[in-house]
Amino acid sequence: MIRVVCPTCHSKLSAKDELAGQSRKCPKCGTVLTIAKPETATDFDEVLDEAGDQHAEAPSQAKLPTFEAPERLDRQNRYLICDKAKLVATWKNDGHGWMLKTGFGMISATRNHEQLPAQGNFKLVELKIDMTDDGLRLHGLAVYQLAPRWALTKLDKGDDQIVSSVTGAGWLNRDQKNVVRQFIKDQFMRQVWEDADNVLDYLGNTDYHSAGVG
Repeated sequence: MIRVVCPTCHSKLSAKDELAGQSRKCPKCGTVLTIAKPETATDFDEVLDEAGDQHAEAPSQAKLPTFEAPERLDRQNRYLICDKAKLVATWKNDGHGWMLKTGFGMISATRNHEQLPAQGNFKLVELKIDMTDDGLRLHGLAVYQLAPRWALTKLDKGDDQIVSSVTGAGWLNRDQKNVVRQFIKDQFMRQVWEDADNVLDYLGNTDYHSAGVG
């Protein structure tokens, strides 16, 4: 395990070795931390002495959240990509592949690769759908951060290629939550989402640090 000290609240944290070089938010105060490689990991006893903090948690009591990137798109779920404030692309398992949102409606990413943006701050949102005896039901949502460059240029190369551009867990701001909420209401009949209280609460609250629910 790699030992880390939050520079803001001075909490002692621990992270798995495979997270070296990645960024995670402190579970106590939300500060973004870069997890150092083991050979350069912070000596947190020394840091705490300098900070004079006698009440930080032990490593075993505070864990940085782990993250596993999806290997492929789940064929039962729906996906959308948004930038800082608007819908950019959508996907469902209907054989049409990724569709781009334009001022004239939705167009095929495969046939319009020249319109794929090369860079930006994009989030991949997974809407988790169950098939029940009563039909489709929304039960969860996950957010993934995409690489800032070349991520969307993969949308015309196959349905699942986008997952190779996932860099970690993502978080939605207020505008992005509004985009996702509107997408759900536009794309699904009310009975699909009306009982998904966890998703509706997540999209309606001011929690801009969680990577989804359910």
